[in-house]
Amino acid sequence: MSDVPVRRRDPEGTLARLRAATTQAHHDLDSSLGVLDRPWDLTRHRRWLELTWGLFAPLERALAGWAAQDPGALDVRARARADLALADLRALGVPAAELDALTECPGTPAVPDRATALGVCYVLDGSTLGGRLIAEAVVAAGVPATATTSLTGREGAGRRWRDTTAAVEAAGPDAVPALVAAALATFSAYRTWLAPLELQAAGPARD
Repeated sequence: MSDVPVRRRDPEGTLARLRAATTQAHHDLDSSLGVLDRPWDLTRHRRWLELTWGLFAPLERALAGWAAQDPGALDVRARARADLALADLRALGVPAAELDALTECPGTPAVPDRATALGVCYVLDGSTLGGRLIAEAVVAAGVPATATTSLTGREGAGRRWRDTTAAVEAAGPDAVPALVAAALATFSAYRTWLAPLELQAAGPARD
């Protein structure tokens, strides 16, 4: 008799379970921001970039720490967008001193293992899909296309999303609690950290 552990099968699918458990959080975040339902201008776009950098930077450091220890890790460097957010801000003419003064979100989840990392990547990689629509809308509103690279990520975002969802599915049912907890924590960090944008949703952008 083999001593190799047998992974339990999940008739519903690990990805389907993760999606079902996070759909409401995703909907709540989109509804609170209303990105495509309100005016956009250079001031608001700059604030968006500043805040999203503040999320990406600590999350990407945590993912890099995981990847350095896990030979089966996803390519987190190709997924990085904090550097793209800085490049977008430079494209808007933001001075280096102001970039150096940007602050990071203190409430991002730690990434101690693969399941947690995949939960975080599920949210981050998924946001690049919606980012395409946002980029089109903000460019139409007068934002330079050169200042929107962090919305869509590097070339190959669709392939990376497929790689992420495949890895989530392969994680199996035992990983579902950690996957869900990490994804929900990431959505929560988004919602909390982007609250300044939510508060501006009903009125004009402010400096």
